[in-house]
Amino acid sequence: MQKLKVGDTIQVISGSERSEKTPATKRGKVLKVDREAGRVTVEGLRLVKRHMRKTPQSPEGGIIEKPGTIALSNVQVVCAKCDKPTRVGIRKEGEASKRFCKQCDALID
Repeated sequence: MQKLKVGDTIQVISGSERSEKTPATKRGKVLKVDREAGRVTVEGLRLVKRHMRKTPQSPEGGIIEKPGTIALSNVQVVCAKCDKPTRVGIRKEGEASKRFCKQCDALID
């Protein structure tokens, strides 16, 4: 079972995207997880600019911003109950596996 999934709310805990003054502001929703590269794409974080040529799919072209990737080790899942970044544990309940917050023991799934 994976500890980080698409749709989870995460917080950046280290790296260039971490905010020094207000640490709780750098949060976002996971759009894509690349397990092989160990990277995650987060909505609204690490925006990179790409120069696009005019094509039939994008007739305007120009400079567009899109989210880049962040290393998996630099993010943590935010618990919905305690609203803090936390480590994730996995608990077997019968046949199913459930993810839970290690701080407040609340289910994440």
